Amino acid sequence: MARIKLYPNDTAITGGDKLVGTDVAGDNITKNFLIEDLAQYFEQTGNSLFQYNFAGTYSNEVIASGDYRYQVDPSAPTVYNWVQITGIAISRYNRNGEDVTPMVPLLINQVIKITDIDTSSSLGYGLYQVTSSTTLSSGNAFLLTLNFKGGSSTVGNNIISISPFGTEGYEYTFTQSAAASTWVITHNLDRFPSVTTVDSAGSIINGAITYTDSNTITVVFTSATSGKAYLN
Repeated sequence: MARIKLYPNDTAITGGDKLVGTDVAGDNITKNFLIEDLAQYFEQTGNSLFQYNFAGTYSNEVIASGDYRYQVDPSAPTVYNWVQITGIAISRYNRNGEDVTPMVPLLINQVIKITDIDTSSSLGYGLYQVTSSTTLSSGNAFLLTLNFKGGSSTVGNNIISISPFGTEGYEYTFTQSAAASTWVITHNLDRFPSVTTVDSAGSIINGAITYTDSNTITVVFTSATSGKAYLN
């Protein structure tokens, strides 16, 4: 076996790549560890305060500790998409037992990212603006009313993490009505914002982003497409 430092570096890391390590909980046996499993572990044990377990769709005001439920448009099919989610009910206590009550009012008017951090759902996520918050009758849960901004193709009903992106006053929505491979976005925010682009169906798409200056961004795609860009 060659010395480890003599092996070439992998410059194209994928979730299926493996690392060799010691399983302390398994009698210190040497095992392989998948990159995607490590990513999931760090997501689920990270510092995000708003992490919850899926408990179904919202139908009453009883939300168990550590759980969340999606409020879904009544006309939505059984297998709903991010755009059909109109609210989310979350427990006062996250999945680690921490009380989030003092932080909930700070989410009002924020753009949030709801990320499914279970790898079985390929890290699906949706972007929303929180328009209001209601304390449910039990006093141990909150219903956040959401305005859809964009999202991936499928909703995963697993463990989620909710991350604030900023307030509405510091964001800009750009609409590209005619399909084009290059979008020139003049936002006049006088800053270099994060950019999320979606196609006309609301699915996340990725392009090459260039910050021309603090008020203009150019996004180049591999093919012509229409949609929206959310800047924050």
